[in-house]
Amino acid sequence: MSNYFRFENELCPICQQKFSENDDIVVCPVCGTPHHRDCYKQNGECGNFHKHNEGYRWAPSAASEPVNEPQNNVPPFSGQPFNSQDASSTVFFSGAPNPLALFPKDMEEDVSTDEAAEFVQLSAIKYIQRFFYTKSKKKTFNWAAFFLAPYWFFYRKLYKLGTIFLAISLLLSVGFNLLPPVQSLYNDVNEWAEKYDVENVKDFTDEEIQEAFAERNNFILKNPVGTALVLAQGGLTLAIQIFVGFKANKWYYDHTIKNIRKIKSEEPDPQRQKLLIFKLGGGSMSAAFLALLASYTVTMAVDLLFTFIK
Repeated sequence: MSNYFRFENELCPICQQKFSENDDIVVCPVCGTPHHRDCYKQNGECGNFHKHNEGYRWAPSAASEPVNEPQNNVPPFSGQPFNSQDASSTVFFSGAPNPLALFPKDMEEDVSTDEAAEFVQLSAIKYIQRFFYTKSKKKTFNWAAFFLAPYWFFYRKLYKLGTIFLAISLLLSVGFNLLPPVQSLYNDVNEWAEKYDVENVKDFTDEEIQEAFAERNNFILKNPVGTALVLAQGGLTLAIQIFVGFKANKWYYDHTIKNIRKIKSEEPDPQRQKLLIFKLGGGSMSAAFLALLASYTVTMAVDLLFTFIK
């Protein structure tokens, strides 16, 4: 059993008001300081951000009462040493020890774990764990990148990789669809779907249903090239998604370390370093949306152009 602390009677560093039992509280992923959610949003950063460079860790005051509860919500981190700091440096994260304290203090010799967490921001703990797995050569899989590539890259600000995989995605979708055998197959499918309206399938006799399936199989068999190309398109798309899923965490780790090193080499002021790390990191919904819009625009433009040519 471990002592956990509620936040009642603690002070929000922004408004300096005590927390109550029903307050909506968020906690800084770097130092563990609790805030009112609205205060954190208005301030735009942790109220103790200026102390991060000093290695500041929030700890509950004597006014907080410990509550004995089982420690069951801190993700284990096997294969890596715990932070060598003493117990007094353990921070509190939503009433439990901050998971960052479970990791080594430094991710690289010149990049601290705190700096990496400040760069990642959203889902920082999850990615810090993946980064250390990557350093130890363990395989990890990124399901967000698997399902959402190439837009995940734009969201995480890996713009070069995002552009590459967006181009590949468009080539596989738009490019394959422009091939005559594929177009012929899709035209047959559309004509078949219009002829046998699925909404009226309940009114079909058994003979009509058999006839419909026989007709569909016939135009698929008479166009083996188009069928093979469609299957190849799906197979290549899936293969690329799996490849991205396995490589995304390594690419994001390299991106994080590279950017932090660049900031620290170009900006001598530690406070400015912290500000730039926070500014250049995190996620960008606008970049992901623009990439999605670009993909849609290119697809529509090609379809309209081909329709006009026909």
